[in-house]
Amino acid sequence: MWWLKLPIILLLLMMVWQDWKFRAISVSLFLIVGAGLVLLKCQIQNLAIFWQDLQLNLGFLLLQFFLLFGYFALKERRFVNLFAGYFGEGDLFFLILLAGYLSFANFLAFYLGSLILVVLLGFYMRKQNPKIPLAGMQALLLALAMVVDHLFISVDLTENSWLLSFYKL
Repeated sequence: MWWLKLPIILLLLMMVWQDWKFRAISVSLFLIVGAGLVLLKCQIQNLAIFWQDLQLNLGFLLLQFFLLFGYFALKERRFVNLFAGYFGEGDLFFLILLAGYLSFANFLAFYLGSLILVVLLGFYMRKQNPKIPLAGMQALLLALAMVVDHLFISVDLTENSWLLSFYKL
């Protein structure tokens, strides 16, 4: 699978560069990386597992955005557009890409872990630029995870067993 992972990793690094430099990522790059991740997922797992993970992950994202919308609507006492200052459209597109590639447990772990790391980076960078390149940083973390998976330890991000093995008693 390295023949497919390497171009995806390089494209993820291109996403990192675009998000850092322009605070935007081209739509065509999202589409190409998304297609590559879906192809990779379907080669590792079957199509039924792809759809199951996609539905679970998108359901989690929908629930999260519904709760965020409710929180900000109550806080501001009006309806709030989350994409006007709180969250970038590219960040949502990248999370949708992840939803199609990662298994549910890996998606939750990656999402929460990457948000913690990006928030910490955001505190450090807030004086330079108040906009945090969330999608770019998550792309970098996914690229690193794919490299570590291939070169050092075998961690299949498309299934849950390796992650859930940490919780066995």
